[in-house]
Amino acid sequence: MKYTKSGVTLGVGKETQLPFLKTWTARIFATGFGTGYIPKGQGSLASAVALVLWIILVPKSLKAEILTAVGINLLSLPLSEWGEKMWGHDPGRVTIDEFAGQSIALIGLPSRSIFWLLLAFFLFRFFDVFKPKFVRKYIETLPGGWGITLDDTVAGLLARMVIEILRWFYSLGSRDAKS
Repeated sequence: MKYTKSGVTLGVGKETQLPFLKTWTARIFATGFGTGYIPKGQGSLASAVALVLWIILVPKSLKAEILTAVGINLLSLPLSEWGEKMWGHDPGRVTIDEFAGQSIALIGLPSRSIFWLLLAFFLFRFFDVFKPKFVRKYIETLPGGWGITLDDTVAGLLARMVIEILRWFYSLGSRDAKS
């Protein structure tokens, strides 16, 4: 059976090879609550939705943020694999990996001010789009959900590293201002 929504085909291809519950779980969650169904910019939209959900649902506590990010990354592994079985190798329709990587970039921000949130968003998107060569060669090529998820996890980690470097420089400047 073929269903379409805005020109995006649903329920076609290998989807029937997965059990009903996995198919519908992938359609909802692997697509990042449907963000994977838009024709262009799925990754950016998924990252933006992840950011908004993070602000609304995740308590500002380092422990809660770490547990949430680890949980999203762990859930992304099977969900991405199911999506790949349904739609082919590393399909753009699977956007749960953007949620996984974006959550890593959002851990431990100094505040939830618009500056830090947007910095985490744009740095994650930068490292997701312009992946370092080692990510493309060794991580993105991993099988199934591993390659789909871990390249975004690494992009989130790279964004976190840049944020920490900027925080360090900022703290040096604020110490000098107090002297």
